[in-house]
Amino acid sequence: MRDTFKMPDLTKIGLPPIKIWGYPILLFFCGITAYIISIYDPAFEPLFLALVFGMVAGNFQNGEKMKKISEKSLAVLLPLGITLYGLNINIPYLGEFRPEIVISTLLIASVMFVGIVWLSKLLKISRHLSLLLACGSGICGVSAIAIVSPLLRPKKEEFSAAIIIITAVGLTGAIIYPSIGHFTGISPDDYAIMAGATLHQTGLVKISSHFVGLEEEALAVKGIRIAMIALVALVLSILYSESRFYVPWYIVTFLAVALFATTYLPSQIVEMLRPVATVVFSMTLAAIGYSVDIRKVQRVGVKPLLISYAGWLFGLAVFAILLWGGVL
Repeated sequence: MRDTFKMPDLTKIGLPPIKIWGYPILLFFCGITAYIISIYDPAFEPLFLALVFGMVAGNFQNGEKMKKISEKSLAVLLPLGITLYGLNINIPYLGEFRPEIVISTLLIASVMFVGIVWLSKLLKISRHLSLLLACGSGICGVSAIAIVSPLLRPKKEEFSAAIIIITAVGLTGAIIYPSIGHFTGISPDDYAIMAGATLHQTGLVKISSHFVGLEEEALAVKGIRIAMIALVALVLSILYSESRFYVPWYIVTFLAVALFATTYLPSQIVEMLRPVATVVFSMTLAAIGYSVDIRKVQRVGVKPLLISYAGWLFGLAVFAILLWGGVL
C-alpha cells in the first residue's frame, strides 16, 4: 500500500484553550493584523488572511466550548460584516465605459462562471462548492464567496477551500500577467481591461495593472464585475432560500449601503469608514476559520483547484478572442 500524506493533528500540541473573554480579542487581532498586512502588500486579501489566521488559531486549540461560541458569534458578526462591507463596493456608472467594454467584461465573467459550474458537474463536485468557486472567479474573489455563502449554506470546509483556491488562482494570474503583457505587446489600455475582466480580487487587479500604470482604469473595469454581486445574490436567494423570493435582510442592507456610499456619501467619508468595514468582515472570516478542521479542508481534493484554473483560462481565452477579433 502506498504511503499517503496526513495532516498533523494540531489540537494535540497541547496549547490550553483561550478564555471566553479572550475570544473577541483573538478575532480582533486576526482582523486588524490581516488588514495591516493587506495595506503593505495588496496581494494578500485581508479576508483570506483572517480566515487562515482563524483556522490556525482554532486548530491549535482543543476547546469544544470555544468552537460553539465561535459559531454563535457568527449570528452577530456575519450580518454586521456583510452589511458594512457594502462600503467597499463601488457600483460603477456604466455610461462612463464604451459599450463594448461593458459587454465584453460581462461576457468574460459569465463564461468563467458558467464554465466552472459546467466542469464541476462533469467532475461531480458539490453544487455549493462549485457555485462558490464560480462566484469567486466571475465576480470579486473572496468577497463574493463570503457574501453568497450565507445564501448557499455550504459546509465550512467547502467555504474555506473555495477561498484558498480562488486566492491561489488569482495570485497565479497576478504573477504571470506582466509577462503576458510584455511578450504579447498588447496596448496598456487592453492590458488594463484584461486585468480588470479576468483577475479575481481587487488587490490583485491593482498590483498587476501597476505594470502599465493604469490601476484606476483596471479597477473601473473590475467594478463592472463587482456590480454583478447584486444580481447574483438576488438569484441565489430565490433559488436556494428556504422560502422562495426571500432575500436575507443583510443582503438587502449590504446592497443599500453599497448604493448609498457610491451615490451620496462623500468619498472622504467612505475612505475613512472602509477600514472599519474591512476589519469587521475580516473578524467574521476569522470566526468561521476558528471552527474549521484543517484536515477536512484537505479532503476537498485537487479537482476544485483544477476546475478553477480552467475557468480562469476560459475567461482569458474569451478576452483573447475579443481582442484579436477587433471587438476591444
